[in-house]
Amino acid sequence: MFDAENPLSQVGQEQMESLWDAGWEAYKDRQLLRAAEIFGKALEIAESINDTRKIVLYRFWRGSSLLQAGKLRQALAVLTPTLKEGTTEGDADDIYNTLATYIEIAKDLPVNLGAIEKAYQQTENFLRDSSNLDWRHRLLLLQATLYKLRGMYPEALAAAQESWAIWQDKYPVYIADAHLNSLVEISLLLRNAEQAQMYLWEWEMDKHDTIPKTRERLSCGRQSDLARLEGRFTEAVDWARRAMLVDKSNIETLILMVRAFLCMGDNRRAQEELIRLLVQRHAETGHDRYDIRLLWGDYHLACARQAAGMPAVEDEFGLEFPPPNRIANPTATRYALARARRGYRAALKVGSWIDEKLQCSVRQKEISDRLSRCQVIINLFED
Repeated sequence: MFDAENPLSQVGQEQMESLWDAGWEAYKDRQLLRAAEIFGKALEIAESINDTRKIVLYRFWRGSSLLQAGKLRQALAVLTPTLKEGTTEGDADDIYNTLATYIEIAKDLPVNLGAIEKAYQQTENFLRDSSNLDWRHRLLLLQATLYKLRGMYPEALAAAQESWAIWQDKYPVYIADAHLNSLVEISLLLRNAEQAQMYLWEWEMDKHDTIPKTRERLSCGRQSDLARLEGRFTEAVDWARRAMLVDKSNIETLILMVRAFLCMGDNRRAQEELIRLLVQRHAETGHDRYDIRLLWGDYHLACARQAAGMPAVEDEFGLEFPPPNRIANPTATRYALARARRGYRAALKVGSWIDEKLQCSVRQKEISDRLSRCQVIINLFED
């Protein structure tokens, strides 16, 4: 425990204050690895003088900096001791942010479902015991995301709706865009275009404080998704381009652009964006690794359809068209199909691992459906 009368503790406090200022400036300037290093030095001082509150504080900010820098496993390692200790001596907001951030990282990697659920229960207990149940909206949104990742879409929607209903634009700050983006995304996964449009209208009318660029990127992305679901492919490309203007390097936005071009039948432009994505195929986030490999398979399946003389298809939402009576270019079709199947096998390797961690079969079923679409074209060679 921190001893205010100990001269060494006083010196440590002064050093930590100076490091806090430097770390925060680096964090605001998006020098995230530098911020993590500075917060790490402050953490060492806090540990040396046994200042529990500051230990919790600097663990969180070091972990948050590493998370945003894409160093998920390092971030998890920094935050885990706070969960294991079950400390209640830190500031309530620092403890809660640590617990919630742990869950966020754990679902993104992902780690075993049991560990995520244990952390979720620990967080619920903390909110109840600290009389901060009004902070629960963030926890519910994390639960909605976990349900979504496990293919439990009705449960995901219910959690997201409850989260949005109790959110009051107050601490812990979680902007409206995060809630509304989740509600639209889950509605689309349920193929409920009318509900997705309703939430998009609510999003457009929402006047809460936001991060404008984040709102533009996310809302344009969901508009593009809705347009693809409804077969408005030209609009899907237009919305994806608007999202790209905000952030050309975001993985989700690049995937969005590739899918929009594929459903338009513009495989050349889809390939250009896909090449940019491939440098991210070794990302720490397992879901990103899977999505990129799945998209690689979808690109080659689109090339196979084009070579066969079939119209473009929107694969993510499962929209299909009747196959042609004959293959236009058998050699090119066979080649593209072989590459598509290799892409799907690579995606299945990652997807099966994720499904095992999350105790579901979502990605295995998704790959099975894609291979069935390949088989439709293969069958044409045998007719």
